[in-house]
Amino acid sequence: MGQDTHTLTGAYALNALSPTESVRFEDHLADCDSCVQEVRGFAETSARLAAATVQAPPAELRARVLEEVARTRQLAPAPERLPEPRARRTWPWLLGLALAACVATIIALGAVVLDQGRQVDELHANEQRIAAVISAPDAVSTSAEPMEGVSVTVVSSETLGDLVFSAHGLEDLHEEDYQLWLTRDDGSVYSAGVLSVDEAGFVLPVLAEPDEGTEGVAVTVEPEGGSDQPTSDPVMAMPVTG
Repeated sequence: MGQDTHTLTGAYALNALSPTESVRFEDHLADCDSCVQEVRGFAETSARLAAATVQAPPAELRARVLEEVARTRQLAPAPERLPEPRARRTWPWLLGLALAACVATIIALGAVVLDQGRQVDELHANEQRIAAVISAPDAVSTSAEPMEGVSVTVVSSETLGDLVFSAHGLEDLHEEDYQLWLTRDDGSVYSAGVLSVDEAGFVLPVLAEPDEGTEGVAVTVEPEGGSDQPTSDPVMAMPVTG
């Protein structure tokens, strides 16, 4: 391990060290409380990141497919006894209608699949950036307990220019959302997005790009969907180290 041992906390938490390096780093952990705390924070964040990759098919996909099926003419059920075959004329316009309905259904379903594929690609790209921040050599982890039962972790990398926010213990809201804000040293704030909180109170990791004047993060309760600017006092706020 040629680099500073203290910078390997993220790689160790992600199991990215070789067996020999892991043994040496664990020897270092036995005498370094600060690295123990950082590894714990990285491990919690990486676990939430892994949970974020589990994606159930979106509910709207089923609704869209059923909607297209409802608009598409279906074949009538076959009679119990088929009539004797006889020569009959096939009307070209009927075949044209059936073909047009099939083409419309294929196009609609294809658009849904392409849209879902784009969303999956964006999700994977976001996850890769989050993992890069957590495992960056200059990653700095800041943890706090702003209120009883709530823990917050912010991992930032000056080299990558990104930070990752995660939390646990937030209560479920009804018709409201938690919104993450980045705070500047001049007192202004800007949104980093609405937080997604699962039933267990875990916040899926949020990737943000702080600007040069960013000095901290804050969370407020906002109307469902978020706000352009905070409409309530922060439920938590903490500085960002690094």
